[in-house]
Amino acid sequence: MPVDSVHAVIEVNLHKTIIYAPSQWYIVFTIARKDPFPYEVEKKTFEDFYKCDSVAEKYFKGNLTGKISKIRIATFKKSNLSTISVKYSMEKSAKSSLVEIQSKTRVLLISCYHSRLPIAKAKYNDLVKLCKDKVIPAKFHKEFTDIPCSASAKDALPESDIEDTAPDDA
Repeated sequence: MPVDSVHAVIEVNLHKTIIYAPSQWYIVFTIARKDPFPYEVEKKTFEDFYKCDSVAEKYFKGNLTGKISKIRIATFKKSNLSTISVKYSMEKSAKSSLVEIQSKTRVLLISCYHSRLPIAKAKYNDLVKLCKDKVIPAKFHKEFTDIPCSASAKDALPESDIEDTAPDDA
């Protein structure tokens, strides 16, 4: 799959790179490939993620149930508020489909997050200690001390409902 080759190229370049802070990943991804052209990398923040599943049945004609989570690119244009263009792949050459909006009211997208997600207090303390011990260079300290933390934040991502293994062929 194309995404596997992207990951492989980035991984090969990581062997020659030391990463001290999350802000450096953008540069690593961008310069991982030079030919035929560098990867296009978009910086995202918590403000860039929306809950789309809740609007599928209310706003879109056709059966998008089960498909909305597979949409990779959705393009809304002010000049045509009655349809959106969707792609189910991140490939530039991927075919786009027009989906008609059935409601006459504007599509209201709800943000997934209202602020940056906090990390566990213990993890935050470990990162600050790495800064104090000068394991992390001083120019990156503010990036780590600005990370929100919470005593109630869990130190792991929630379990996914998607299987990690391929189903048996039997």
